[in-house]
This record gives sequence, structure tokens and C-alpha cells, in this order.
Amino acid sequence: MPVLAIGAQASLGGPVAEQVRRYPDSVTGAVVEDCGHWLCEEQPAKLAALLLPFLKG
Repeated sequence: MPVLAIGAQASLGGPVAEQVRRYPDSVTGAVVEDCGHWLCEEQPAKLAALLLPFLKG
């Protein structure tokens, strides 16, 4: 199952994808720049730009 692991630059960032890669075979990692902990509220357009293409897969 493909997995999208997204971290916020000012929160967990890159380690989110690193942690998730231990389990599934197909992981796409992303870090949302200029963002703290609340991705949906702080950078909704950037989050949508990551989610929509992944979900259309």
C-alpha cells in the first residue's frame, strides 16, 4: 500500500518519512516548508498540493 508521510518543517519534518519507511514498501516523504505543527491550518494549499496528486495516484 502506498503511504504518504508528511512532516512540518518546524515540527518533525523529514524524520516523519524516515520513521514510516520501516514498515511499508512504498513511502513518499514530504516536508511542508514554513509550517509548524498544524499543517492543515498553517499551509492548507501546500498540503492540498501534496495530497491530491498522491490520492489520484
